[in-house]
Amino acid sequence: MLAAIQCVGEAQGQISVEVREAGSVAPVQYAHIQFVTMIDGIRKLAVSGPDGRCDLPITAEQLAGGVALHVSFVGFAAWADTIRIPGVVTCVLRRDPTQLHEVVVTGQYAPGSIEGAVQRLRVIDSQRIRRMAAQNLGDALRDQLNLRLAQDNVLGSSVSMQGLGGENVKVLIDGIPVTGRQNGQVDLSQIDLSGIDRIEVVEGPLSVNYGTNALAGTINLITRKSGGGPATMRASAYAEHIGRLNTTLGATRRWGRHELVLHGGRNFFTGWDPRHSGWPSLAAQVADTNRHLQWKPREQYFGRANYRWTGERWTLGWKGEGLHDRIIDRGRPRAPYYESAFDAAYVTRRLDNALFAEGRIGDHGRLNALAAHNRYERTRNTWLRDLTTLGEELSEADGAQDTTRFTLTNVRATYSFAPGTARLRCELGTDINVETGHGDRLDGRREIGDYAAFASVEWRPMEALTVRPGVRYAHNTRYDAPVIPSLNLRWQLLDALTLRASYAEGFRAPSLKELHLLFVDVNHDITGSPSLRPERSRSTALGFAYRHARDRVVYSSELNGFYNDVREMITLAQVQGASFTYVNIGRMRTTGGSMGAGWDNGHWSVSVGAALTLRKDPFADAADEPWQSTPELRGSVTRQWMRQGWSASLFWKYQGEQQSYVIEADGTVRRGSVSAFHLADATLSKQILAKRITLSAGCKDLFDVRNLNATLSSGVHDAGTGFVPMTTGRTAFLRIELELKRTKG
Repeated sequence: MLAAIQCVGEAQGQISVEVREAGSVAPVQYAHIQFVTMIDGIRKLAVSGPDGRCDLPITAEQLAGGVALHVSFVGFAAWADTIRIPGVVTCVLRRDPTQLHEVVVTGQYAPGSIEGAVQRLRVIDSQRIRRMAAQNLGDALRDQLNLRLAQDNVLGSSVSMQGLGGENVKVLIDGIPVTGRQNGQVDLSQIDLSGIDRIEVVEGPLSVNYGTNALAGTINLITRKSGGGPATMRASAYAEHIGRLNTTLGATRRWGRHELVLHGGRNFFTGWDPRHSGWPSLAAQVADTNRHLQWKPREQYFGRANYRWTGERWTLGWKGEGLHDRIIDRGRPRAPYYESAFDAAYVTRRLDNALFAEGRIGDHGRLNALAAHNRYERTRNTWLRDLTTLGEELSEADGAQDTTRFTLTNVRATYSFAPGTARLRCELGTDINVETGHGDRLDGRREIGDYAAFASVEWRPMEALTVRPGVRYAHNTRYDAPVIPSLNLRWQLLDALTLRASYAEGFRAPSLKELHLLFVDVNHDITGSPSLRPERSRSTALGFAYRHARDRVVYSSELNGFYNDVREMITLAQVQGASFTYVNIGRMRTTGGSMGAGWDNGHWSVSVGAALTLRKDPFADAADEPWQSTPELRGSVTRQWMRQGWSASLFWKYQGEQQSYVIEADGTVRRGSVSAFHLADATLSKQILAKRITLSAGCKDLFDVRNLNATLSSGVHDAGTGFVPMTTGRTAFLRIELELKRTKG
């Protein structure tokens, strides 16, 4: 790296720093500038402004003794130099492929900063994941606005976004869709965050880029692809006092142009029930009613491998992931003698493989391609256990034994032509998805395919304005998919104020389960409907983002609004008695907005936010009822003592009452609701032994939320219980992490 120093005076000590991107005249906004005066050892932090410039308060005496500068920003190699002459220091930062995990990629032509993205994105980085002590994707999303989590202790945790259900939320890992939805939802508790570098969340439809299921939003997890050194090793252990113990091990190795990243571990939970208190007992337990737990015992084994070869113009890679997840549901002793019980085991296996290729074509062309094949299998076994001898035999009841398998083959390629200073840029892409499913509940083998091509153009009529229209055309093997348009706009109104607006249409084809499911047992009577019509949506969004750096503080705030109109909404409906099937119920509308503010000076980081979501569905229209609203509030604060290696964080969210509709056993419809609640987590961390070991301790769910009061239906499942589970209540945790690095190859 080179620094160009321009002298502007003989005796003044002021230094002006100008941060630019190599090969471009574009400034690097909000770069971090650390400087240390050699004469007295004073260390300070400054931040460049929207023009990439910053004035450093340094006296002539300090400058004469030498000032060490260190300039860094996400996605760039750091720059360092020692300055002794007053003037303007131009720091040229070059993009570093090993740092690309710090920039956003979802829906973008090329990796770039959040500030430059056309869509509104939220990023949950690895540092925030550690501060939250998040173990799975559900943990990481629990304090986010416009996202609401739900919990089923057999099917797992799920998420809704902008008032729309999880079947309309696309979940990706490195741009590859996650397959194997239960009841339309991806189980977030099966997605462990070991080896995940960041999570990118896009609200609103990305159907042009990612097709079906991307109506409400997209959640993309980016895996760690570099260790930042020739060799690294990480090991961690996480424990909760209610009987949870998670252990992980990771390693990276780089040699020449090759790099390998490995992660694996085991998550174990003994199970828990609100009747229990204190530490779990490891002694033998009496086979009475206490054997039935609300939160089921669970054991997961998982592993992930990333290999990457980096050439002069091309990067090639392979990724493999595997999961074995086992949930045990121990039943209550059966009357009249209470000598036997029905027990069930739910075993999920995932095996994912993907090949990646990324390269430059010419001076400004960029090609990204992937080919992935994901396999998912879920097995349910039910047996009758003799509680006196502990013997067992498989149950012969209908639906007691079942295995369902799904596969997803995804081939995707995009070519983008994006000169740095050109007014016109474009992207062309193809996206092929073929999903198969087979099992008794699907009545044999089923298949659905989606073959799509999409394109978009970025036009910059002026430096501050970017307009991106896009379109997607798909051939679906079951449905006549419409042409899907979108329009995104980004306007830099002021140096610190950005406007983003979007309009997009969406399309969701019914899933194989919604079309062909046959699930009949003592508690269920659900059949699919091959006559279902696909869901279609129209969405608009408008948002303002303000980000300003002054002295050593970055101020940020935002104001956003959205409106979704979904037609042909798919849901379960009662046919007669306890029989249900999937039907198109008509039109669902959601609207609302959010606002937030943040303040960060490198030592303190504070953020607050509020959101309001309103919903109206066909039942409300028929009863002439008003829009139903759900408010949300959130806040977080982090304090860092960098020299001492301490940090403390507090996260809080209030989720207002959620309105819903329930179907009684006689077929009548009435309004139901899930009560409001508060969630709060606190974490304290300390780094020791030259930052090789990090100790973290804290408390999750400070308000001791366990079950939420709710009105539930009867018919599809057992009769309503008057509550739904949310968390295991207030729990104390401890985490130990060891990280070792070899700095020389």
